[in-house]
Amino acid sequence: LPDRMAPLRRHKTGVQNVFYVYLSISVAYSYNIDLQHPLVFRGPNSSFFGYSVLEHYHDNTRWVIVGAPRANSTYSSSVHSPGAVYKCRVHSNPERRCTEMDLGRGNKPRESCGKTCQGDRDDEWMGVSLARQDRANGQILACAHRWKNVYYDSEHILPHGYCSIIPPTLQGRTKPLIPCYEDYKQKYGEEHGSCQAGIAGVFTEELVVMGAPGSYYWTGTVKVYNLTSDSFYNLNKEDVDSHRYSYLGYAVTAGHFSSPNVIDIAAGAPQHSGSGKVYIFKIDGVSLVKSFQASGKMV
Repeated sequence: LPDRMAPLRRHKTGVQNVFYVYLSISVAYSYNIDLQHPLVFRGPNSSFFGYSVLEHYHDNTRWVIVGAPRANSTYSSSVHSPGAVYKCRVHSNPERRCTEMDLGRGNKPRESCGKTCQGDRDDEWMGVSLARQDRANGQILACAHRWKNVYYDSEHILPHGYCSIIPPTLQGRTKPLIPCYEDYKQKYGEEHGSCQAGIAGVFTEELVVMGAPGSYYWTGTVKVYNLTSDSFYNLNKEDVDSHRYSYLGYAVTAGHFSSPNVIDIAAGAPQHSGSGKVYIFKIDGVSLVKSFQASGKMV
């Protein structure tokens, strides 16, 4: 498996930095990137600080939000390297200080999450992906694709993946999402047992899109959650001709590809037939329906 898919591998690295560069406008050269005066934000050693980055603006304050999926957490000190999400104020921050965000998940390594769900947060990689809601005062999606359900740990450890929806204020109650959990489903590779949701994510005005490349023995799928209706759209597996180990959902995005009034969802399957494939889906009722596909060429 690719490194960030492997459920049990561990990595080490040195100091991580995030460089924040300004866009400047001049008469001769428009929208030039100022490479001479970047803001540099530094995170903990061996934390993968900067693995994911996004900009956030709220209440007249501009932030850089940074994922550090191998970090130890101040708020979860009993959990082994769960990862962390940091907020770094862009202005009025001469020391370039970044502060870990409290996602409200407590200090227990394991947590009850359903009738047949016992969450294990060790090495969950929180912050592997970040996305911001596409509107003013948007919320933030932060995911941990290696979060595990260990309810059946005598037989199967199920890397479902876990995501948090963070308020625009960057504090207060977060909303948990475990899109691949289903009561009494205990097989590792079948269906969504090993889906690793959240390895990639995107946030539209009302849709949360999460790639789940481990579903169906790593054929992969896409999980789409509607904030307004508090419900998920289902992708029909038979509608996608990908094979095992295609990793559909390893990359996802969304936009108005077919019509200004329709949100389309795109997902990549980088290992499909050894050359890769991209699908575009549209929402039809409670389902995701394939509307386009394109294959890559062997290099």
